[in-house]
Amino acid sequence: MPKDTFVPSYVPTQHPWRRRPAEYARGHGWYQGGERRRGVKPHYHYIWPKDGKNGSKWGRWKDVMTGKGPDIHVTISADKKDYMHNRQRRSRWSNHMNLDDRGPDGALKYQLPWARRNHLDSAYDFHHRKYMRPHKHMWSDTLWQDEPNGHFQFPYAWRNMAGEWWQHDPDAFTDW
Repeated sequence: MPKDTFVPSYVPTQHPWRRRPAEYARGHGWYQGGERRRGVKPHYHYIWPKDGKNGSKWGRWKDVMTGKGPDIHVTISADKKDYMHNRQRRSRWSNHMNLDDRGPDGALKYQLPWARRNHLDSAYDFHHRKYMRPHKHMWSDTLWQDEPNGHFQFPYAWRNMAGEWWQHDPDAFTDW
């Protein structure tokens, strides 16, 4: 290496430092790192969340045709590359916020005209894969096998309305 070439020194780290994306404070504007950003042109993104069952492209279109699966929603960001940071969390789009103890996620308050939610108090049932009024037997979340999971009829874990997880026991039928 030539003598006049400068090479910065690096140290091992668990997670590299990254500047947090700008966040929108309703009625106050865009803020990043405690500073207000002026002249921001907002970028809107359509987000189609996965519930884990039909994650392939054709499986998700099948969900649209049969009226199943989560609704498509819109997110807003100051930079078009920040849409992943500003997307709604799973508990927000499924309307199970009582089971999420994290702070606000900056979701927009709206209901798109094509959304299948009949009532504002409806929540996503991961078992029936539809929005409906909450009930005590509703699944509030599920974990599915990795894609392709077309031959798995049931998830390997699900969460009830009290926030308790139930996981498939592979040894349940081995003693028969």
